[in-house]
Amino acid sequence: MTFDKIFFDSFDTFKVLQNMDVSKASLQYVNTPKSIWQILNHLIVWQESQLNKLKGLDSTDIEELDTWKTDPVVRDQGLLQQIINTFNNQIEQIKNEIQSLSIESKDIENKLKIVQDLSVHLSFHLGEMILQLRQNGHYPMPSEMTEFLAS
Repeated sequence: MTFDKIFFDSFDTFKVLQNMDVSKASLQYVNTPKSIWQILNHLIVWQESQLNKLKGLDSTDIEELDTWKTDPVVRDQGLLQQIINTFNNQIEQIKNEIQSLSIESKDIENKLKIVQDLSVHLSFHLGEMILQLRQNGHYPMPSEMTEFLAS
């Protein structure tokens, strides 16, 4: 038994970062605690830690507050694209790690818990980003999603 089919859609990013620019990434909606740029950087730090656990490279927990040290504004499109590329690479690494898992994998219960945590965490923060983008007219509304995702 393998797990890639179970988690097949769990790491879909729904094109949230497609066509992202510095103005959208730096945007903070009223009463929203973090910008998309900050959320993206948080995800990268946190996912890297979880990937290291999943790969068996490091079991150390990171401090949540240490993952939120990025300024709210990004001013360089090249840097933004570099960070988006890093994020996308991590998502591919996660998918590859899931493909390598089987019921016979060493410490499978712990690894599946890490995959579940990665999926839930990603979903939560993608939801934050989508809400911010929708509130500012930069992301399709639910009725427009089928067409948007197909394009």
